[in-house]
Amino acid sequence: MEYTEISAYSVPSGTLTIWSPTAADDHWRDDPRPLSPDHRNHVDGGATGSWIGSVMRIPHAYDAAAVRRTLAAWVRRHEALRSTVDPADDGWVRRTVPAGGVEVFATEVGWMPGAHANARIADIMASLSPLAWPHCAFVTVVDPDQDGFVLVMGADHSVMDAYSQALWPAETVELYRRAAGLDGREWTDQELADSPAASHVDHAATEAEQAAGLDADSEAVARWREFLGEDLSFPHVPTVALAEEQRPDLPQCSLSETLADETTTDALARLCKAAGTSLQYGVLAAMSLAFRRRYGVERLRYVLPMHTRTSLEHAIAVGWYVGLCPADVDITGSEDLLTAAGVVHREIAAQRDLVAHPFPRIAELLQVASGPRFVVSYIDGRFIPGADEWDEWDGQLLRSPAYSDEEFYLWFSRTDENIRINARYPSSLAAERTMRGLVTDLRAILAEAAVTDIPGLSDIRREGASA
Repeated sequence: MEYTEISAYSVPSGTLTIWSPTAADDHWRDDPRPLSPDHRNHVDGGATGSWIGSVMRIPHAYDAAAVRRTLAAWVRRHEALRSTVDPADDGWVRRTVPAGGVEVFATEVGWMPGAHANARIADIMASLSPLAWPHCAFVTVVDPDQDGFVLVMGADHSVMDAYSQALWPAETVELYRRAAGLDGREWTDQELADSPAASHVDHAATEAEQAAGLDADSEAVARWREFLGEDLSFPHVPTVALAEEQRPDLPQCSLSETLADETTTDALARLCKAAGTSLQYGVLAAMSLAFRRRYGVERLRYVLPMHTRTSLEHAIAVGWYVGLCPADVDITGSEDLLTAAGVVHREIAAQRDLVAHPFPRIAELLQVASGPRFVVSYIDGRFIPGADEWDEWDGQLLRSPAYSDEEFYLWFSRTDENIRINARYPSSLAAERTMRGLVTDLRAILAEAAVTDIPGLSDIRREGASA
């Protein structure tokens, strides 16, 4: 599962068409439901260019009418994509258009070489804004000499999280099959738009209510104050001095690497389960061990984004369902991966309830001025619908270029085939050395743990090998 910029994707030469959601002015309605604290935080910033999305090759012949119906149905299904903000005396007011008021308009740009198409797509997505609807855009690139066609989706980060972008490929392929009549029946536009997905706009109202219940004396605020320390700032990667060669004007570097193959991944998963933990904590423990091995660091402090999807209906919805969990992991005395995994597991379990408390409200109460600097995420891709077909679809998750001289973002992902790491980090030799060293040590630690005889687990390893 790769999470990279569009520049890393091989866009073919072909006819490029831009597809944009539209809605007549008289379809918009004032919406009394409040913005979530995270949404408000995005629109208060107001900057364009912070987008995420997905790209894939639709494995069917190009049908422009079916593309239009597919994209219209997807936007109609998810209310977060049909909602926007207008300025108001006290900040912002929400406005929403009903599902039936959304259409999709096509602008054919024409044929262009792959490199030019790639750059044009980047420009289109970079123009998305949290303040101007539509907050999403689509592009098709059609090469008549190739099977299928490329479809790109991008959305401003204010209306979409990483899990939403991961849900998009399977939902879109299924909608296209229906819209094109490839399943042998005719679907009406209304039938295509029907979905059991809940509305993130309703979820946002719930989060706003939760945030309103926080004050300076709340326990959640006190625990975040303790994590952030006296200077009320987020921790950074505790290795080489990041002041070296700082260039905040340069786009951050990207990395995408495989850390463990299928055999190693399966062995590690069995070991972690037998030890009463999970592969997620095993991978996070390997990260702590890697920093200790190379830099002698025993204590690692970072922020772990975690989802706030509390029901099946919200699990398949598009929106921003993300909270933050502070992690303060000290592996002093941990001699192996499983012992360290237990430390990580206990720390995350103890702090996990903080995810439900919207951090922008906590930051407001504490007057925290800066954002997270060392962020670590873990996704189990085995449970994402359609993930086992992404290779066939040439599917890839996308993020916009980032500019920072201190942010390190690491995304670990597990699939049936492997464990991967994707990352963005400062454009400096110091940061590059840190990341390359981390990848090298992570691979070694995971491989060693998968084959090293850990007392009490030899029988489990043998049973797994013979199964």
